[in-house]
Amino acid sequence: MLQDREIKLDNYIIKLIKRHKINQKEMYLKYENYKHTTDNIIFHQHDGRWLRTNVVREYFKEVCKRAEVPILSPHALRHTHAVHLLEAGANIKYVSERLGHASVKITADTYLHVTKKIEDDALTLYEQNVQIQRGQKTGIPHFQIRKPLIHKG
Repeated sequence: MLQDREIKLDNYIIKLIKRHKINQKEMYLKYENYKHTTDNIIFHQHDGRWLRTNVVREYFKEVCKRAEVPILSPHALRHTHAVHLLEAGANIKYVSERLGHASVKITADTYLHVTKKIEDDALTLYEQNVQIQRGQKTGIPHFQIRKPLIHKG
């Protein structure tokens, strides 16, 4: 079951939402049948009710066509957001709570497929860590070859 939760938004998105709310207020003043909503719905029907999922899906489909990009579902944006957070190094527990999942396992099973970026970043972190550890213990830079290995046979 869906549950209300608060999530933080970046400044750019907050600015867009504020601009959208100003546009909504202008619509309330301009059109009599455009109803004001008091429950802070960001996107709603002209009568103030929640948008139906099929309406959102059809609108999103049209936006994709006009932008000449592959047609995706609005849920694909959620998936993309989660993967981008994980690729950026966000903690999986944070991502899980942000998405409203009941457990981290759901998030991991759904969104933690290994992307090339996650793999590359993990390898870089590993290499940096090994470099630091070796440098601290031996004073020898990572992967430095002191003398060539020559097999005389």
